[in-house]
Amino acid sequence: MKKFLFALLISLPVFAVEIKFIGPCEDKFIMKTDVTETFSNVGELTIAVLSKYRIPFIGTPEGLVSAFNTPTGDESVEILSDVELRAYGWCFSVDGVSPEVYPHEIPITASTKSITWHYGFARFYKGDWVTQCTPAYTVKPKFLCE
Repeated sequence: MKKFLFALLISLPVFAVEIKFIGPCEDKFIMKTDVTETFSNVGELTIAVLSKYRIPFIGTPEGLVSAFNTPTGDESVEILSDVELRAYGWCFSVDGVSPEVYPHEIPITASTKSITWHYGFARFYKGDWVTQCTPAYTVKPKFLCE
């Protein structure tokens, strides 16, 4: 009698988080990749991906100041008039929801599917900040897109 040894292949669940970056001039991804490594929060994952692919950036898990050589400081401000300006920077959403906290405060869980970063702006008008994180590609600012 022959004995057969059967190996049971157990498939452990592996989940991937998609991370995408949308630049200032078009509603198109300038980078998109799936991440299967484990990270505790959005900030850590973001910095790891940018570092892995050698994307120029300024930031920490607490926030992204610049990526893909986007301007910083005064160079990231567009003065439209004496009562209106746009301040540009990076904003993120997780599974389509834009949280009102820093990236390191959002945990990555098994249910996290997608992180999207977009270059956006906050609008200052007549003494008040009236919008935030509006995608820059909706206005295609000349100083960034021409």
